[in-house]
Amino acid sequence: MISRRRADIPELLAPAGGKRSLIAAVNNGADAVYLGLSSFNARRGAENFDLESLRWACDFAHLRGVRVYLTANVVVMPDEMAEALSLVAKAWSAGVDAVIVQDLGLARVLRDALPDIRLHASTQIDAHDPATVRGLARLGFARVTLARETPLDRIAAIVEAGGIEVESFVHGALCFSYSGQCLLSSAIGGRSANRGMCAQPCRLPHELIVDGSPAKTPGRYLLSPKDLAAIERLPELVSAGVSALKIEGRAKAPEYVAVVTSVYRAALDRLAEDPDSWSVLPAESEMLEEAFSRGFTDAYLDGRSGNEMMAYLRPNNRGAAIGRVAATDGSRATIALERALDADDVVEFWTARGHHAQRAGQLEVRGAFVRTASAGERAVLSVEKPVAPGDRVFRVSSATLIAAARRTFEPASAVDARATDVDVSVRLTVGQPARVSFRCGEHEGSSEGPIVETARTRPVSVEDVVEHVGRMGGTGYRPRSWDVEIDSGAGIGFSVLHRLRREALEKLDESRLRAWRTRSVPSVVGPPPLPATPRAHGTPELAVVAWTREQAQAALEAGADAVFVRVARPEDLFRVPAGAWPAFPRVTPQNDIAAAWLGGQTPARALAGTLGMLSALADAGSQVEADWPLNAMNQWTAATLSDLGASRVWLSPELPGALVRTAASASPKPVGVLLAGRLELMVAEHCVLAAAGRCAASCDVCATRSKPAVLRDRKGFEMPVFTDSDGRSHVYNAVPLDLVRVLDEVVESGASAVRLDVTIEPPAEVRRLVSALRAALDTNADPATVTLYRPSTTGHYFRRIS
Repeated sequence: MISRRRADIPELLAPAGGKRSLIAAVNNGADAVYLGLSSFNARRGAENFDLESLRWACDFAHLRGVRVYLTANVVVMPDEMAEALSLVAKAWSAGVDAVIVQDLGLARVLRDALPDIRLHASTQIDAHDPATVRGLARLGFARVTLARETPLDRIAAIVEAGGIEVESFVHGALCFSYSGQCLLSSAIGGRSANRGMCAQPCRLPHELIVDGSPAKTPGRYLLSPKDLAAIERLPELVSAGVSALKIEGRAKAPEYVAVVTSVYRAALDRLAEDPDSWSVLPAESEMLEEAFSRGFTDAYLDGRSGNEMMAYLRPNNRGAAIGRVAATDGSRATIALERALDADDVVEFWTARGHHAQRAGQLEVRGAFVRTASAGERAVLSVEKPVAPGDRVFRVSSATLIAAARRTFEPASAVDARATDVDVSVRLTVGQPARVSFRCGEHEGSSEGPIVETARTRPVSVEDVVEHVGRMGGTGYRPRSWDVEIDSGAGIGFSVLHRLRREALEKLDESRLRAWRTRSVPSVVGPPPLPATPRAHGTPELAVVAWTREQAQAALEAGADAVFVRVARPEDLFRVPAGAWPAFPRVTPQNDIAAAWLGGQTPARALAGTLGMLSALADAGSQVEADWPLNAMNQWTAATLSDLGASRVWLSPELPGALVRTAASASPKPVGVLLAGRLELMVAEHCVLAAAGRCAASCDVCATRSKPAVLRDRKGFEMPVFTDSDGRSHVYNAVPLDLVRVLDEVVESGASAVRLDVTIEPPAEVRRLVSALRAALDTNADPATVTLYRPSTTGHYFRRIS
C-alpha cells in the first residue's frame, strides 16, 4: 500500500515500544514504525511484542498505509544464531517490511535463508562515512541508519555515493559514545548495550581528575549529552537526500511518541507545501520541550561537539522553563509565569538546595482560585519544600499535553485517526441475496446474505442503510461514497446489515493484506554451515597495540611478533616506528578514505576499526586485520569480514571463553583474542577534558591533553581518558584485563594470535608485560603463575553478558 508521504519528503519513522506506542505513532502520522520482540533487540527493557501481537501490529499498520520494521539490532553469539534466524523468519512471515540488523553474521545468515528479506543496517554498525556505507551495500543492505555523529555535509556525500537508502536520526536521546562502540555498561555490570541491556551508566555522576587533582566542571554528569532535536534542520536534511528521518524512543511513553511524531509530521507536511516560507512554529518547539527534554542540541549536524551539547547539570528530563519564583510567604510561592500553568501539571523548582518536583495543585491568581493560570500572570501555589525569589520553575509534566496525546491513541477515540476511505455499494433486490460491498483502490470486499423479501411492516430506506452499514467506528474505514439500490417495499433486519458490513470489511482486509499473508517463507532449520577451516596449531602470534611511538618501540624490543600503533588522522602515521604497523581508528570521518589515508604508501599490514577502512586497505593490497570494535561475536560475522578482505578477525571481548573455541574453529579466516590490557569502553566526538575549561579546538597544543586524566565514578573507580589529535575522547576500563592464566585454553581454542593493548603504561612497563607474555608463550611455564596486572579482571571470559 502506498504511504501518505510525498516523494520529495523523507519517510517519518517513529518508535513503537509497545501496542499503545504503535497506535500513537500511526495515528499521529508516522510513515513507518520500528519495534522489537522480547529478545534480540536493543531495547529489551521496553514493553515489546510477541509473535501474536506482532501479527496484529503488522495488520494494524499496513491497513493504515504504515510500514513495520523489526529490530534485530544486537550482536548474536554462536549458540544463538539458529534461534535468532528462526525468530526473524517467523517475524518475516508475520508481515514485517524490513529487519534492522547490527550483527553482520546474522545479516549473512538471513540473506542466505530468506533471499527476499529486506535488511536495514542499524546505527550500532557505526556507519559514518561513504566507504562503510558502500561496504554495507555490497553486503546486501537496502538502507543504513547513520551514526548520530554524522554531520550534514557527510550525510550528503554518503547519499551522493548512492547504492543504498540513508536514514538519519532527527530527534531523541544521544549516547555519549558512538553506538555499537560502547562497552561501559557491559564492563561495569555485565549489561551490554550491544545486547539491548544498557544500564546507562553514562547518565550517572563522574568526576574529572586531571594530573591528580579534581577539575572544576560545570556539573557532575560529564558523560550525559542533551537530546537531539533537529526540527530546525529539516530543510537541510531533506536537501541532503535522506530517505528516512528517525525518532528515537522505544523505551519512552506512548504520550511522548504521540507528541513528537505529530510535531514532525506537521512540520514535514508544511515543508512539502511551502518550502520557501517554512519555519518551526513556537508551539511546536514548546511541545517537543514539554514531551521530554534534557535540553536540546543539533551540534553534530554542524560537526560541533563542545560543551554546548552536554547536559552537565542533570541527566534526566528537565522539561520546559515556565517562570521564576517572584515572592514567597511561608509555604506559598508566587510564580511569574512565562507559560500557562494547569493545576494538574507537575512542576520542578531549581533551588540553591537542589531540585524538587510536585504537582502544582490549587492556583490563585489576583485573589481568585483558578484551574489554569495564563502566561504573564502571577500564580500563587503551595510549595512542599522551601523556595526563594529568583528560583527557576520548570514544568516536567503537562496535564494538557498528556491529555491531548492520549486522545490520539486510546481506542475509544483514536482508532479511526488514519481510517481509509471506502466506496460503499449496497444492493437490496427482492428475491435476490442482499449484498454489501466495499472498495478502496484495487481492493474489494463483498458479502452476500439472505434473500431479500417484501417488508412485513416498514420497508427499509436509504437512510436506514447509510446509518447501519455506515457504522464503521473501530474498523479503520470510513465511507467516502454511497451507491445504494433498494427495491420498493424491500425489507431486511438491521442485524443482517451489521453482519454483512462486518463480513465485507473482513474480506476487504484480507484483500489488502494478501501481499504480506501470502509470502513464501522457506522452511528454516538453522544457519548454513561455513566452509571447514583447519584450526591454528603451534604458538600463536603475540600482537601489541600501543598508543605511542615509545610504547611500540618497547614492545618490539621485548619480542612482540606484531606491533600496531593507534593513529587518529593521516598526519599521525609518522608516529609509527619502523617494524610496526598502523592501527587505524574507529572513526574515519573522511569522505574519501582511500585518498585521505592511503594517498601515499599503503602499509603492508594494518589493523582496521571500520568497515570502510577494512575495505579500502584490502582493495589497496594491504594485509589488513579486522579489529574487535567491528563486533565479531560469531563465525558468520568473521566470514563476512573475511569477504571484505580481512586476513584475520579479532573476536569481540564480549564473547565468553566457552564460545571462543566455537567461533575460532568454524571461522574461515584466523581469529585473534584480546588477552590483556585496558579495554576501550567508549569513543566519543565530545572531548571529556572540555568540561575543565573552554576548549580552543587546538588539540595539538592543548596543555590539558598532555596531562594524565581519569574519570572517577561513584564507587571510586578511575577510568583513564585519552583525547586524540582530533579531539575525540577514548575512555578505558579502570581495571585492566588479564587472561594470561587461561592462556593455554585460549591457545587450545584455535586462536592464531593473542593481543596486549597498552594505554597509560610507560615504556619500561610495556617491556615487562611483553616479556612476561613472550615467556609464557614460548616456555613450558605454567601461565597460572604469571601475573600481568594487579588488580585485574577476566572480563567476560567466565561471565556471559546479558
